[in-house]
Amino acid sequence: MLVVATGWLLVDIAGFISAIKAFYQSVNAKNRRTQIHRILTLADWHIHFEDRQTGRRVLSESDRIEHDHERRTAIYLARIDYDVIFAPSGLFRRGTKKFDIYLIKDTVILEADLKYLSTKNPLTIAARIKEGSEQAARLVIEIASDIHYKLLIQGLRSGIYKNISLKEILLIYKRQFYRLPRNLIMSKRIFDILKSEKGYT
Repeated sequence: MLVVATGWLLVDIAGFISAIKAFYQSVNAKNRRTQIHRILTLADWHIHFEDRQTGRRVLSESDRIEHDHERRTAIYLARIDYDVIFAPSGLFRRGTKKFDIYLIKDTVILEADLKYLSTKNPLTIAARIKEGSEQAARLVIEIASDIHYKLLIQGLRSGIYKNISLKEILLIYKRQFYRLPRNLIMSKRIFDILKSEKGYT
């Protein structure tokens, strides 16, 4: 049994899964909001961060997040108006790795895998994208290097090429946030969007 003394909270996995399923089965916004409220309040989540302006929180079943860069990325997402829940360990079968987080906003829940990249090599970026797409249809990628936007686009495009399982990339680049569907990444507009360094949602 998970106990507080080990740094873990007792999370109602069955209730969590039930609420997630009910959310995806909901046909209207009111029902989806009801299930989101249930998800955010059904368990004694550990609150890692709560933004004073947005009110959004970073939640998990443990008082520790394994990787500090994941915690920092999650805090960034809370500051731009997403609730972030780290997927409970009991959600997946032992030995299987799936997505890292749920992103929650309004009537939407997104499953996403987190990537933190300090490389300037487009081939490495592409490889990490392909690796992450095996876990989730959406990736949150934080670019920690000063890679030129043209090289970054090269890596993004190589990563999504023939990668039909990947729907979009949520990109943090030069401290700006970009929500990039795959068709936008392959378009000419992507050059103007990233060059502007103003973000895109």
